[in-house]
Amino acid sequence: MGLSSNANVYGTCLRILQSRGFELEVRGDPEPDSSYPVRNLWVARKDGFYFGGDNPIELLGLIAVYDHVRPPEDRPYWWFVEGPDVEGELLEAAFPDPSSAAEHPAAADRGPGTE
Repeated sequence: MGLSSNANVYGTCLRILQSRGFELEVRGDPEPDSSYPVRNLWVARKDGFYFGGDNPIELLGLIAVYDHVRPPEDRPYWWFVEGPDVEGELLEAAFPDPSSAAEHPAAADRGPGTE
């Protein structure tokens, strides 16, 4: 079983945040026909911290960062976690530079996991 980002998960994310004591709001400009805005900013606040996301899934993810770091106070870059460039490593593994295979043809022939 799995779970993917989809609008049908928004309500669950908002209920989780609300049950955890976050003050929630959504901001945006109504469409010309007075319907809900197409672009929103979903906001959560708690204990002097502010979180903003393009959707409730992002909002819950940002709060997961807060839960992991547990900053004692709001200071610049409190959310930064030291470590390797995991994003770059994953992107390089998924989309290798074709020029590096041309420079090292034997490495390209060995296949994954045979370095």
